[in-house]
Amino acid sequence: MSNYVNKQYYLPLLKDFCDKTFSLYEGVYDQGPFIPYVMSNYCNAPTKIMYIGRDTYYWEPFETLRKAYLDENLDNYLEANIRCVTTDKMLAWKNNSGSFFNMIDKLHLLLRTGKYFSDITTIATAEKELLEEIGYGNLYSIEIPQTITKRYEDDNYRPPKEYWKICDAAKPFETLKSMIEAYSPDYIFIFSWIDKEDDFFEGTDYTQQKEWYEDGFRAVYTSKQYHAKVIWTLHPNRFKFLQTSAEEMCHYLADTYHQISLLR
Repeated sequence: MSNYVNKQYYLPLLKDFCDKTFSLYEGVYDQGPFIPYVMSNYCNAPTKIMYIGRDTYYWEPFETLRKAYLDENLDNYLEANIRCVTTDKMLAWKNNSGSFFNMIDKLHLLLRTGKYFSDITTIATAEKELLEEIGYGNLYSIEIPQTITKRYEDDNYRPPKEYWKICDAAKPFETLKSMIEAYSPDYIFIFSWIDKEDDFFEGTDYTQQKEWYEDGFRAVYTSKQYHAKVIWTLHPNRFKFLQTSAEEMCHYLADTYHQISLLR
C-alpha cells in the first residue's frame, strides 16, 4: 500500500497552478510545488493527525512537472510528489535533534503508544506501521528564499519577480482549509514559529485560544465550523536555542494534545 494524495481534490488545483506558472519557471526556479499528502495507513488511523513543516529543501524537480503537464498526465507528478518522503526516508534522519521528521516520528509514537522512543533507529515493525499514519503538509509549497539561498550556496541570491508569482499560484496547497477538505484531520501540529496565521487560516473561522498561548512555544486554535484542532509550535532546530529538547517538547505537545482533546 503506497502513500496517498487526494487526486480528485488536488489535480484541478495543480492544473490551475501549471496554467498560471508554466511560462514563468525557465531559469527562475527548479523545483515543482509541494502537495500535501498522507502515509499509507492515515485513512484508517483511529485519530488522523497531520504534521505541518515550513518548506522543503529540494523537492520533485520542475522537469517532472513539465513533462507531466505537456503529456497532459499530471497524475504522474502527484505520484512523484508522494515518493519524495516515505517512512523509510523519514527514518533516515535517524536521531538528528533538529530534524522535522525525527521530531514528528517521535511525537506520533508518543501519542499512539504513550512511550517516548529516544532512539528512533531501534523501533520495531509495529511502531513503523504507526508511522504510516502520518499526514504531511507545509506552510510554504515553494521553497522560501532563505532555503534557496542555502541550497544554491549563494548569499547574494535574490528571487526575481517571476518567483513571487509562482509562490502566489501555489497558495491553494498551503491553506488549512485545503488540507482539511482533502484529508479531514482530527489534529494538526505546525512546527514553525512564523507569522503566517492569516494566510494559513484563510477561509476558516479558526480562532486562537488565548489561555493556551505560551510565547515561542505554543498556540492553540479551534473552530466552530471544523472539528480539527490546531497546535502551533516551534521548529525542532530552535529547541536548543530555547533551552529545551525533542524529548521535553514531545511530552509538552502530547500533554497539550490530550488536554485539548477534551475541548468542545
